[in-house]
Amino acid sequence: MKKTWLLLLALLLQLFVTLGLGSVVAYGKTHDRAPSGLIVWGQDYSGMSRIQVTAQIKERIPNSITYKEQIYPLSIDLSYENFEKLLDQVFELPTGFWFTDILHSLARPSIDISSNDFELNKDEIIAQLLSIGKIINKPMIPATITYSNGLLVKTEGQVGQELDIEATWLRISAEHEKHTIEPVVNDVPAKPDKVDLQKIQDIIGDYTTFYNPQDLPRTKNIRLAAMALDNHLIPPGQVFSFNDVVGERTEAAGYLPAYVFVDQNVIKDNGGGICQGSSTLFQAVRQAHLHIVEKHTHTLPVSYVLKGQDATVAFGLLDFRFLNDTQGYVYISARTGSNWLRIQLFGLADDSHPILLKPNGYPSHPEDWSKDPK
Repeated sequence: MKKTWLLLLALLLQLFVTLGLGSVVAYGKTHDRAPSGLIVWGQDYSGMSRIQVTAQIKERIPNSITYKEQIYPLSIDLSYENFEKLLDQVFELPTGFWFTDILHSLARPSIDISSNDFELNKDEIIAQLLSIGKIINKPMIPATITYSNGLLVKTEGQVGQELDIEATWLRISAEHEKHTIEPVVNDVPAKPDKVDLQKIQDIIGDYTTFYNPQDLPRTKNIRLAAMALDNHLIPPGQVFSFNDVVGERTEAAGYLPAYVFVDQNVIKDNGGGICQGSSTLFQAVRQAHLHIVEKHTHTLPVSYVLKGQDATVAFGLLDFRFLNDTQGYVYISARTGSNWLRIQLFGLADDSHPILLKPNGYPSHPEDWSKDPK
């Protein structure tokens, strides 16, 4: 009986030694090897060492973008840190005691790390793309139009370019073969462009009013407002706002105190006289048959247009607004002379917005289109 127990004990001891040696051997072969089924970006890293896995993953990450033979390096430090944390889950760090490491290895649960977990740090890349965009981006230059000596003078615009941040990020994050990629750079069309301005050829509004040049503050205010209106382009479908274009009438903007109507009173305030600009523009807009969105009449009669045909404005309170409901841009030419303000509207005439037959004004009008009053 005693011999039987000794034999069983010996067999059990031999079994434990065999299992122990097998565990040691297995641990020695696998403790620094990726587990079976570790696939990242379509490549199987099963059985590779951590150094091999790390090196090969880094080799598959884009580290620069190239545009027009210019190379822009990318820093991927945060992304590398994220990858190392993931690999810590795959390759358990040794404790320095082989027996403890064996027990940890045997007791370690299975690890499920998806290829999708190995992603670049988006915030890190986007921040760099924003900086690179400041170098690559070029603003578009709009086509221009001016009125000089009875002629419309037009210049061509220039197409700009802009780095598409999101599309470039998606291209970088999806690339697992090349070290450098081409960014996504979009054209920024000139707006308006040459074709838009070619449509501007018809006079659809032309009105002139007169003022007293001896009133120097009021004259200056009228001329400042005219300068703000001059050469302004209104895209089709856009609402024009007099207050938005001319801006607030302040001393800093150069406007002087002059007489204005407030209710039934006449007082001095900065910008007095600019209502002659809004009223002259209103008359040209009426001629062009453009849709009026907002208009207000003075509480007292004015001298520069017929009664009830004025358009008063007050920044932040009263505005003159109209809609460009033509099929093209509307161009405003606003000019002043010794005692006159002339506003012309150029655009694309149609049945609803016919070509104006002759200039008009109050109390007189210019002789023809190309000659301003003397």
